[in-house]
Amino acid sequence: MTNQIVVVAGDNEMLRTLSEHLGEHIRVKYIESANEVLWEVRSDPPEVIIADTDLPEMSGLELAEILPNFDVPTRIILCSRAENMAAAKEAEACGVYRFFHGSCSPEDIHTAVQEAIRERTGSAPSPEPEAEEEPAPEPEPAPEPEPAPSVTTERPPSRSRLAARAGGLAARTRATASEHRSSRRQHTDPELEIPHHHHRRRSGTLVLTAENLTPIRSIMSQLSQELGPQCVLLTDRAGMVLVEVGTTDRLPVMILLPLLSTSFASSGEVARQLGEEDATTLYIHEGVNYDLYCFDIAQNFLLVLVFNKKVASSKIGAVWVNTKRAIRELQEALLS
Repeated sequence: MTNQIVVVAGDNEMLRTLSEHLGEHIRVKYIESANEVLWEVRSDPPEVIIADTDLPEMSGLELAEILPNFDVPTRIILCSRAENMAAAKEAEACGVYRFFHGSCSPEDIHTAVQEAIRERTGSAPSPEPEAEEEPAPEPEPAPEPEPAPSVTTERPPSRSRLAARAGGLAARTRATASEHRSSRRQHTDPELEIPHHHHRRRSGTLVLTAENLTPIRSIMSQLSQELGPQCVLLTDRAGMVLVEVGTTDRLPVMILLPLLSTSFASSGEVARQLGEEDATTLYIHEGVNYDLYCFDIAQNFLLVLVFNKKVASSKIGAVWVNTKRAIRELQEALLS
């Protein structure tokens, strides 16, 4: 059986000649940049990715940070030609399978690759079966209690009948269906409908107001200049556009955004069930005419970038790195 791995060597000469040391059962595919690796992962995920930390456009650590969002079982091994304990800690936080820094040999990497493949295919030895315990003796039956006098009590209402607790913007935008707004909330919150008015702020909650609208638009404009999309949109969880930079000409946003919102509603629920308050959910569409990226912002808002490929193409790594920075700045602005 031949195992496929991808190597992004950069200027690392040892990685460039790695295929000579891995044996005939491992097929090595060399890719020049981390951006190209991400497209490769979407179409044909390898079993292992080996990358140098120092790469053009996007580093190996940034690649490791993005990879889990593609939901593939690919392991990643990183190599740094210099001792770097800070990078080692960051690699561990990103879920890197093995991080080599300083001196390492092709044999070290070969061993790590074999271990990664073995774990991925589930060929690790199974644990020994536990010894069966002897059944405990059955307890003697207890005497039947005397019947208690009958008391009629009012049955408490079921949980399903309890009214939904009224919440602020965070509670409302996390709803997974429109019925929560129509049946349980007969009024709408002016903080979303009319963002140009001044509103009361709430500590710890992301709120769009007239006061933070200008810095938010500035952050989105800077992101647009860096990446060159046709438009950058900030929407609420229902898909309603709150801030727009660029143009949405010839884009069916009235249909497209609610579809994205529905998809992210379930993703947000998954994150909440896992206790992941700061998780990043990313949706990517790579098309012939358009590329679309949609990021979740703290399970409250969506940030959508649309690229017209006739005008400007997108690179996943650059989009990820710059948009993550912009999201951090947007969160600070929305909390201010």
